[in-house]
Amino acid sequence: MINEKIKISTKNLNVFYASKQALFDININLKENKVTALIGPSGCGKSTFIRCLNRMNDVIDICKVEGSIKIDGDEINKKNLDVNLIREKVGMVFQKPNPFPKSIYDNVAYGPRIHGLAENRESLDNIVENSLKKAALWDEVKDRLNQPGTGLSGGQQQRLCIARTISINPEVILMDEPCSALDPIATAKIEELIDELKETYTIVIVTHSMSQAARVSNDTGFFHLGKILEFNSTEKIFKNPDNKLTQDYITGRFG
Repeated sequence: MINEKIKISTKNLNVFYASKQALFDININLKENKVTALIGPSGCGKSTFIRCLNRMNDVIDICKVEGSIKIDGDEINKKNLDVNLIREKVGMVFQKPNPFPKSIYDNVAYGPRIHGLAENRESLDNIVENSLKKAALWDEVKDRLNQPGTGLSGGQQQRLCIARTISINPEVILMDEPCSALDPIATAKIEELIDELKETYTIVIVTHSMSQAARVSNDTGFFHLGKILEFNSTEKIFKNPDNKLTQDYITGRFG
């Protein structure tokens, strides 16, 4: 039997920004060590949804989240929960590469240092090297680890951000349109990388590219006006969706 363990489940998840409701009753199960793509028109709630999964919405004063989100069966919306523990478990890669204004080495070492994951310099060196290898960047930067991360190309910067994310050993990686600022060659490298990373991590990717969703994901959810209209295997969603709106969106009739 193929591993189909549920990693994240949401139940009746509603999100409000002041009086405006952004998400309506989201019920979804995300599988462990799979890639789930979230598609849908701009402003339909995809990014709001993934920001719920590591409690990033907490930093927005007017945002209120109701409902249940469980990771490995544990509720993450409990009031007294240490959000830092969630963010250690659930890493995030943003739309635009955002390396720190530090060296390549210090970008990757930053998380392990503040979380106390390295006992000594040798241990830190190993974490940095392994993270850069997992992000398929080590061979390109191993001779210039002390140079600024901001000096890398866009695609390299995004892989540096992925290395920074995995350096603290998360279990889930959220990616909010990680390739939208990249050229096709850099995009292909990130997609290849996603395919390798799912061996170790559960990945949720927001993407505007239908072809990307079809290429990289196992499951796909279609968001529309804050609701999830359809969630199924990527093959089913792209070949034979149940909902006419899904079909119209995928074929470019709107969006």
